[in-house]
Amino acid sequence: MSAINLDNITDAVVNHGDGGEKNPRLHEIYAGLVKHLHAFQREVNLTTEELDVGRQFLFKLAQPNQDFPDGEIHLMTDCLGISETCILLEDAENEGTTEMNVEGPLYIPGLPERQSGDKTGECEVGDPLFIHHKVTDRDGNPLANCIVDIWQPNGEGYYFVQREHLPEWNFYGRFRTDDNGEFDFQTVVPGDYPVPLTGPTGHMLDQLGRHGYRAAHIHYIVRPDDHDDFTTMMYFNRSKYVDSDTIFSVKDFRVDVIEHDDSAEIEAKGLDKPFCTLDYTFVVP
Repeated sequence: MSAINLDNITDAVVNHGDGGEKNPRLHEIYAGLVKHLHAFQREVNLTTEELDVGRQFLFKLAQPNQDFPDGEIHLMTDCLGISETCILLEDAENEGTTEMNVEGPLYIPGLPERQSGDKTGECEVGDPLFIHHKVTDRDGNPLANCIVDIWQPNGEGYYFVQREHLPEWNFYGRFRTDDNGEFDFQTVVPGDYPVPLTGPTGHMLDQLGRHGYRAAHIHYIVRPDDHDDFTTMMYFNRSKYVDSDTIFSVKDFRVDVIEHDDSAEIEAKGLDKPFCTLDYTFVVP
């Protein structure tokens, strides 16, 4: 190996190995990462002191904390738009179908089975919301017996796992479509909420003058027979953060609710305050 200098160090690192013979895909990723990292260092003239700050930051990201028992690496990739960029690349060829989106860190396997029309949670804050969904293929054919996992924050913006006083599985549930590919459920319009800001990710956002708020949304994993599962999020246009979501995942799946304040309609729903409805059809890839 010749003497290392700024002109040859990148090639030396990339070619220090078997050139991808043992693991071609890993080498492709490794080589691209090294080239971009070295170019980044040159672009900003990164100092050794700044590099050490970065090392300590990565160390802190990997440490467990109260909000993230597995550390904040997942959260950081979300807030840097890395998670959503992967989704955009994967979803690029699915034109005409419901868009894919990130799963996020608060999905929990084993959601409770619910029946169509069930109420998924309890919360005094937030507008009651009655949702009707249908699942079809690209040709509009309804998909029966399709499993749909749903999870969301309550009207205050809290998932049940984030507050000890909230009931287990509050606003989490698993539904199945009927013969017409349809199902209904009652929930509340979810609240906006900030990602946890007490750790290193929050410190970074503060130093950059960025807010940490997620726009109001509901998560879905749609699991049809004879089709691949897909994950998505439904955003609400009424959210003040719908155009500045901190993980950059608001795209076209944005909905407007219909507001109902007629006293007869309210009474018919067994409520004592106005409520909202919405209808959306999932088109699976």
